[in-house]
Amino acid sequence: MSTGVLLAFAGVVMVAYIVPGPDWVVVLRASARARRYGFLAAAGVQCGLCVHMAAAALGVSTALLHSPVLFTILKLVGAAYLVFLGAQALWQSWRRRRGDDEAEPPPEEPAAGLTPVRVFRQAFLSNVLNPKAALFFVSVLPQFLDPQGPAAAQVLVLGSLDIALGLLWWALFVLLTARLSGLMRRSGPRKALDRVTGTALVGLGVTLVATS
Repeated sequence: MSTGVLLAFAGVVMVAYIVPGPDWVVVLRASARARRYGFLAAAGVQCGLCVHMAAAALGVSTALLHSPVLFTILKLVGAAYLVFLGAQALWQSWRRRRGDDEAEPPPEEPAAGLTPVRVFRQAFLSNVLNPKAALFFVSVLPQFLDPQGPAAAQVLVLGSLDIALGLLWWALFVLLTARLSGLMRRSGPRKALDRVTGTALVGLGVTLVATS
């Protein structure tokens, strides 16, 4: 694969990362709580991409996205999960407005109901269950493949480049947004963030249903 092809693909990948989507919202919510949570969410998102990359290299994604029934199931499950995460955020905002929520613990202490495993799992599932992530590997990525070369090997190369660039992007994203963690210890900003991210997740879930 030529350097020009790799650079062009890298440019497309970075645009895809910069455009806000479910991954943005999940990582933002986590990093606003604490930097370590942000890194865990970013790791979960990238591990989800590893699943999509492996599925694309093995031809699983192509078969899945060409089956109306399987695609619809994945789409509905993914949308339901995003709506569930959004509803959780909105519920937390409502509890804080009523004063039912306990004070936010210091950053070095785990927040109530929030564990590293839960943060990672939420980010991982939100990416794995997003058919748009699979669509990238079966619609955008193939445009950069050399038809004369082995497809699976090229998918792994480009997919690895995608994941590596994503790690750099999310590291910068978390370092910047984690600065909000101090602000988010205040009740007002925390409620506002929960409302905004919760509404965004529900909206993204509803939008996902319209994906064809």
